[in-house]
Amino acid sequence: MKSLLVALVLALTPTTTATGFQEVSGFGSNPGNQRMFLYTPAAAGPGAPIVVLFHGCGGQALNLDVNTGWRKYADLYGFHIVMPEQKPENVGSGGLVPHKCFSAWNDADRTRAGEGEATSVIQMVDHVVGQTGADRNSVFVTGYSGGGAATNVMLAAYPDRFRAGAVFFGMPYGCASTETRYFLIGGPCSGSVATRLPDIRTAYPGYAGPRPPVQIWHGSEDRLISPRSLERQRDQWAGVFGISRTPTRTSTPKPGVTKQVFGAGEIQTYQVSGMGHEQPIDPGAGVENCGAAGQGYAAICGPYEAVRFFGIGGAGA
Repeated sequence: MKSLLVALVLALTPTTTATGFQEVSGFGSNPGNQRMFLYTPAAAGPGAPIVVLFHGCGGQALNLDVNTGWRKYADLYGFHIVMPEQKPENVGSGGLVPHKCFSAWNDADRTRAGEGEATSVIQMVDHVVGQTGADRNSVFVTGYSGGGAATNVMLAAYPDRFRAGAVFFGMPYGCASTETRYFLIGGPCSGSVATRLPDIRTAYPGYAGPRPPVQIWHGSEDRLISPRSLERQRDQWAGVFGISRTPTRTSTPKPGVTKQVFGAGEIQTYQVSGMGHEQPIDPGAGVENCGAAGQGYAAICGPYEAVRFFGIGGAGA
């Protein structure tokens, strides 16, 4: 009997995950055929938050958290970083655009009912929760470019699984329903032309619970995805939250950076003057500084502002 009780206790006790950056296999059925990478800092104990971090088109998980600055805050505040990585065989060539994009155009990959990439990501999160005792109610999501589009997918399809999200120079949910249109220069996902967008709520029909707040970033000089994409995403989410598109507060947290808050804070937007299709960083030693020199546009640390928006580490937006 004693040996049976010991075995039961061990089965129910989370195992210790090695600290540092690692690839994880066997995290679930993985219907979206994704690779999973995980960064676990030494400070991540039981009940630690999780941040899901998506790379952009043509990107990878390796060094993504370092170059953007997310690892600094994982070390500081003790949260896990789950980094999905797209496999080249899952998608086409993308034409002139470096591919390896998350399939935000495919219903199977972007809806709650689908058994694709979004489901794989949720399995990654559940794996970390099961293995480490991380807090399943403190999960956040962020991403860059095509990873920003994937962030919108996760917030739309799994609003009950994420506390908040931050989209960096991404695209609206459902801006295209085919791979060809997704990559069309000047097309519906470029943000440069007005287009009819689907209701975000179609990603999870019938869901009536609370929605995670969203932070949206864009550069004024982005030539790949128009700065108008910020407005189209804002309007799309404002419709879901039922709030005005007129900001309740406007501020300048850094020179050339315009921050706007909508409603009671359900939406925040950051427009960075002079920034192109690149990640906002601010290298330095201060708490508010992050990112690797030469790996983005040095004006403001996006992850610092996002972590405050998420409320991680006792911070508040």
